[in-house]
Amino acid sequence: MNDWKQRMRKSVSHLAERLAGIRSGTIDMGFVNSVRVDGPSGAGVIRRFGSVRQQGDRILVSVFDRSNAAAVVKALGDARLNAYLVNPETVSVSVPPISGEQRAEIARHVKKLGEETKVAVRAIRQDARKFMESTGRGSRKAVQEATDQAVREIEELVKRKLAEIGG
Repeated sequence: MNDWKQRMRKSVSHLAERLAGIRSGTIDMGFVNSVRVDGPSGAGVIRRFGSVRQQGDRILVSVFDRSNAAAVVKALGDARLNAYLVNPETVSVSVPPISGEQRAEIARHVKKLGEETKVAVRAIRQDARKFMESTGRGSRKAVQEATDQAVREIEELVKRKLAEIGG
């Protein structure tokens, strides 16, 4: 049962992964790169069909072959992104800004995820304490310090995500 530190770190990293997947009102090039396209020259991810670059609040896809441009626009539309042809070789992708109501709902969800992770870390602390009492080995102080550190990291992750979404 000496894996309590690792379990706490895993809980914090799981929260970080979950928060990374929450839409903040901006678009991510990684997401656009992962969209699958079924074009006239075959199927694959967008990177196979064109180069992707960020320009301000939108992402531009410069298709290698004009015949694939319509398929790229369709695939991005199917992924619920606002995509349109700027010219025969360039596709523009933008995400409409999230409303204040959506922003507040996302903020509540982020806070809830943070609280759930804190509860999980505290449960791990309880398990570690019970193990120490039954075996007579270990340091309650070390467990508490690790718990405090994990809670600080959780609060920092939540704080950064809230600042990112403006909630």
